[in-house]
Amino acid sequence: MDFYILTKSIAYLFLSLSSPTTLVFQEPIEYVSAGKNGDFALNRSNNQKILVIQPLKEIAETNMVVITKEQHFQFKVRPVEKGHHTFVYVYPGAINKTFVKKLETSDFRILEGDSSILVQSKRDGPLTVNDYEVKREDHFSKGVPLFINGKRVLN
Repeated sequence: MDFYILTKSIAYLFLSLSSPTTLVFQEPIEYVSAGKNGDFALNRSNNQKILVIQPLKEIAETNMVVITKEQHFQFKVRPVEKGHHTFVYVYPGAINKTFVKKLETSDFRILEGDSSILVQSKRDGPLTVNDYEVKREDHFSKGVPLFINGKRVLN
């Protein structure tokens, strides 16, 4: 699975207590922090580009920050029993100029580019997309789970 994470956005990462999740970054990791002390095993590879994260106990939703030389990635880590992420390549995202329609409902339209998603509201009122209020349209990271009004609609 590939995550293209836009600057200053938060990506959801789903973990399982029973198996580790591996994240592969494009450059060495300089700093990583997740939850409270003792919540996770965080192991980096020798080249410092690979992070293996494993919950050590039952956890509630928490935050994780990964900093590389050029990037700053923010994650909301959520425990799940099914549909957890096992192996993820993490790339910096970019707002695209061209998109293809991915999904459309009576409330919203999702358009997909090479490294970002565009969500357009079709409602009179705003949508809540990954904890952000979208009045007309906004860009989001590609590949990460997308929640609209509390319902998971992608990944």
